Amino acid sequence: MKTRTILTALGVVTLMGTALSAVPATAEPLDLQVQSVTFDKTSVSVSGLKTAPVTVTLKATYKLGKPNQPMYAEFESYDSQFASTWVVSEPLKLIDGTGTDGTWQGIVNVPSTADGNLRATGAVAGVYTGTYSDGKYDSAPIWGPKFAVQGLHVPRITRTVSANPVPFGKPYSITWKIIDTSTGKPYGTRLTVLATKGPSCLEVKGSPGAARTNAAGALVVNYAAADADQLNCLLIPTTQAPSEIYALAPNRPGVVAATPEKTSAKVGTTVAVNGKVYGFTYECTVNLQRLSGKTQWRTQSSAKVRVNGRYTLAAPITAKGAGTFRVQFPACHQVLAGVSKNFTITGV
Repeated sequence: MKTRTILTALGVVTLMGTALSAVPATAEPLDLQVQSVTFDKTSVSVSGLKTAPVTVTLKATYKLGKPNQPMYAEFESYDSQFASTWVVSEPLKLIDGTGTDGTWQGIVNVPSTADGNLRATGAVAGVYTGTYSDGKYDSAPIWGPKFAVQGLHVPRITRTVSANPVPFGKPYSITWKIIDTSTGKPYGTRLTVLATKGPSCLEVKGSPGAARTNAAGALVVNYAAADADQLNCLLIPTTQAPSEIYALAPNRPGVVAATPEKTSAKVGTTVAVNGKVYGFTYECTVNLQRLSGKTQWRTQSSAKVRVNGRYTLAAPITAKGAGTFRVQFPACHQVLAGVSKNFTITGV
């Protein structure tokens, strides 16, 4: 599930028996500062695709607060046999004080995927929109209280791609499936899911464009050829952030094109070799190799692939006569290893 890493220099104050992170005295104070976070329960048990409501109360000051200023809280699970789960509360309403110094309260609907311990990790001034870090609202990282979550019959998303790797220029499909981790079987009913794609396919609030699986928990999604070069996602939606996600970039074959700028050059010089590696290969390494003997390839130079998939390598010309070269691409991201066609550069 989603994880959010918050990097800060933290001091610690103790409030109501719980450690909350605070800004060091030498740092400029944040516009939003949290004094305490409390819950009406110390533990919950939740099964399958249900959620368990827990009331959260947040006391804070916010320099830029307005009347009826909304807030929301963020949580992350840990100490679980499952991947960590990022949870967002429903909007917290101002129940006491002012928008600049007050108490906010609302519900966090806890999914079974939050099994383990769920800890408050942040407060945000505003209403959750589905975007993780758009910078639109002020936020305060905290290391707040936790409560125990017993997740039963926790859902897990699996997938089967119609081709592995997915060829360039060819459409493909993914069979997504949701199973019960306790039984290894489907839940036996149609489930509401979201099939999304693109770099922001995890940034979703609620269930816009929701689809339904069959009774076996399966959904077959057809994708266009170009979709394999971006994330393909399946999400189990809630009213706020999804309770479970799976993000997949399908494997692609290693297809490498290489062309030397010259086919002959003086000994002691270098020849530029230009080419392209197809698929998402930005910042991946390519190696220029020369054939030594009948079967052994020796790396002569290396370079990084640019954002457009292209690269430039230097071929050193070290001896007279024809030399056989190729460009080798080690597996990187979701693109499998590959080599270019051999080419010859003659030293003169």
